[in-house]
Amino acid sequence: MKKGYEERYLINIISAVMNQKVTPEPFRQLNWEKLYRLADFHHVAHIVYYGIMGLNETIPQPVRKRFFQKYLEAVHRTERLRKGEKQLKDLMEYKQVSCFFMDYSEMVKKYPIGEMCCSEYIEIGTEKKSTDLISNILRVRDFQERPIQEEGYLYYRIPGIKVFFYNYNVFFSRSMKKFFKSLLKSAFREHDHKFVKKIQLDDQYLFRMCRLTDCYAKGEISLNQIIDFWVFYKTYAEEFSWKYIYERLKKLKIADFAERLEYLVLRWFGTGEPVENTEIYEALESYILSKGKEGRDVSAQYLPLIKTVADCYERNKKAEKFNKLLEWLFPDRGYMETIYPVIEKAGVLLPLFWIIRLGRYGIRICYSKIKYKLLHGRLVNLKKFHYLFSIINKDVVPPAAKNQSPAGETILKEKIETEINDNVNEEITEKEKTMEIPK
Repeated sequence: MKKGYEERYLINIISAVMNQKVTPEPFRQLNWEKLYRLADFHHVAHIVYYGIMGLNETIPQPVRKRFFQKYLEAVHRTERLRKGEKQLKDLMEYKQVSCFFMDYSEMVKKYPIGEMCCSEYIEIGTEKKSTDLISNILRVRDFQERPIQEEGYLYYRIPGIKVFFYNYNVFFSRSMKKFFKSLLKSAFREHDHKFVKKIQLDDQYLFRMCRLTDCYAKGEISLNQIIDFWVFYKTYAEEFSWKYIYERLKKLKIADFAERLEYLVLRWFGTGEPVENTEIYEALESYILSKGKEGRDVSAQYLPLIKTVADCYERNKKAEKFNKLLEWLFPDRGYMETIYPVIEKAGVLLPLFWIIRLGRYGIRICYSKIKYKLLHGRLVNLKKFHYLFSIINKDVVPPAAKNQSPAGETILKEKIETEINDNVNEEITEKEKTMEIPK
């Protein structure tokens, strides 16, 4: 499975920027519009801007401006999130909310330039019982909730501060949920804080790998998440207790996949050494760059969680269809009161009026079917009469067929019957479109 040249060049640019090297000149003409869309899709356009500043390549001015705009957003975002994180830590401590922060301020320091940081929000992990409390705290401070695909809560406040918080439900697998619950118990207090805690380095590695694996399985993984993981790995790799990490990865049932994902990250941004079984890593690359649309079969071999997620989503779709059917069959009381006002005074009669409503729909469906059959029969008879009348008047019989043998007459009769049925079916189809058949 081959990547396009723009995908390969995007990885080259990011690798050069993160390792403080000169960006290589492209070997052929690039589709810069496609490159920008891909970079923006993975939330790394601000990093790419650093890589294209010194290129001799002619870049369309509108595309260059869009890259520059993403760079400016990152510059403003970095300082706002650092200040916002400090304020939120103090606030959570004051409100006695047991939680941990992913420490945005510390991650910023690990990047070659702070504004390169790929995190776009302040990230908080907490207990399930505390999620409503955090929501209320943020709403009081003019934060507004934004929709998000992940199992968590995203809040936004002008001029550009995002807060993403979650509980153990952010993970799909049970083993990861169990691991999340243990984090709050094993985390130690941060400085003078009693409720805001800090995760140890080994557990941070495990948590980040779990997040990557979970997002990978759901098809939501992005390059900005991988870059954040790479910066963390590069900074603390020598301090990790690898024996403990490998044991926990096995218990989490992601050891094999984690090893391959880690090797892929090193291949992109680290040593860059060639590997055996390149088709495996090309499939992983395609899966990441396409966010789960390509390379799924190979990826599922090393991460069975992918199939589990897909099966669960399929079950959820079936359950959603069933729930919609139940909602149609048994609407809520407010809807039924608009049809049958008597329910307002006698709510106990609601089940009776459900049955009456379904009975009315049943009668309408039966009436429509009977009407359809009667209409079909009448049209068939009219068509036959019309064709027989035409045959008697010698209007539709071709000259060559006027003196037919008995076999020829049978064939002619069959052709006429076929034409009658075709015309009737066409008219019936048009009539069906105007019929009131309840959906």
